[in-house]
Amino acid sequence: MTESKRIGTDLEKYVYSLGIELYGVASTTAYGRQFGQKPQPDRFVRNAQSVVIIGLPYEPGTLATALDPELAGLRVRAAEQMGVDGAQPKGAENWYLVEERTMIYHELTVAAYKVSKYLRQGGFSSVYFPPAKHDDRFRTAPFYHMPAMYLAGLGTLGLNCCILTPKFGPAVLVTSIITDCPLPAGQPMDGELCTKCRLCVKNCPIHAIDGKGWKNPFACASYGCCRVCIAICPVGRR
Repeated sequence: MTESKRIGTDLEKYVYSLGIELYGVASTTAYGRQFGQKPQPDRFVRNAQSVVIIGLPYEPGTLATALDPELAGLRVRAAEQMGVDGAQPKGAENWYLVEERTMIYHELTVAAYKVSKYLRQGGFSSVYFPPAKHDDRFRTAPFYHMPAMYLAGLGTLGLNCCILTPKFGPAVLVTSIITDCPLPAGQPMDGELCTKCRLCVKNCPIHAIDGKGWKNPFACASYGCCRVCIAICPVGRR
């Protein structure tokens, strides 16, 4: 076993010991070659070699409530609001998801911190990101996790503009750790996981998904990022 592979095996075991359920590694060379228009890993770590992806899934039962916001009586409450003619409140689908999403963000950030510390103690440089760090003005991020997920072989792009994973579909939140540690990298998956059923397109409350691989991030954010396009996706449904 090469030194790089040994380090990679040890790191993967450590990551899973933290309770992480999705793990992969993307090559920074491949990232630069295929996604050169995105912010590059070496912007954060000099001589960056690897992007480590870690992720946690939504609980299926909680995510399913995004398709049934009436469970919380939100339609009735909307009808009682002054000036609202029975309309569903924006982002009502998130009623039961908010706390779980916040908890997953926290768990991922703590795990990413620990992975970064693990790498530093092994003699390597690294930087980690909170899962959803972005500029609200332009809906841009300092670093994009989805390209790294794809290059790591964790999934393929769906019409809902999420990476679909074999086990969890799009119902997983991820973050990245960039490091100069040379780790064995994955390869993009063969074929596509998206079935092109267009359920995400048809059921988007704000019509932000065009069905051609593009989503209007401003329209999505204006509605509260309801996650209906994630909840309704049949890929990886448990």
